[in-house]
Formats: sequence, C-alpha cells, structure tokens
Amino acid sequence: MPRWQRVYLSACAGIVAYTLGYTVTDYARLPHLYYVQLERRWVLADRLSGLPSGYLGLWLWGAVAGVAFAAIAWGVSGRLPGPIGRRGLGLGLAWTMTSFLLCVGYFAWNNWP
Repeated sequence: MPRWQRVYLSACAGIVAYTLGYTVTDYARLPHLYYVQLERRWVLADRLSGLPSGYLGLWLWGAVAGVAFAAIAWGVSGRLPGPIGRRGLGLGLAWTMTSFLLCVGYFAWNNWP
C-alpha cells in the first residue's frame, strides 16, 4: 500500500475516533476534567452544576481515542498487500464525514431550547 493511503486511512480513523470519543464522553456521562472558573480549580466529574467548563475534558478523551485508533489503523494498513481502490478511500471519507455530522448534530440538538 502506498504511504499516502496509509496516512489517509489513519487520519480518517483518527478523526472518526476523535468525534466519537468526544461525543460519547458527554452522552455516556463519563468522568472528565472540568475547570471551575469562579473557584480556579480543576475537578474530575461526570456532571457539575454552575458554570464549569468541561470542554478540555471532552477534548482530551477525544484526542486519546483519536491517537489510539490512528495508530491502530497505521499498523493494520501496513499489513495490507496492495493499494486500496477508490471505493475504499471514498468509504473512509464517508465514515469520517458521517461521524463529524453526528457529533455536530448531537451537540446542536442538546443546545436546542
């Protein structure tokens, strides 16, 4: 498999894992980091009342998932014997865009009045 295809598929897998890790952390109420601005402290919790900022914790869960799955995709794609066809590359892009749209849709739905 050409190197550019390995990079492409690894990037697609990393983006899919990032968006799912970011979204599932909020949906499943997994504990993540919050920064409580008024008290100037960090807290590890699933939900907090008041005005805490949980963006960094969501971002970290997504980043860990993205890097892990990109590394797995890099290793697996190196074992494939030949290049991937246009259909396989298009499927990688389709999964990437779908996961991004699902993530955006989930957070837009939760912010709807």
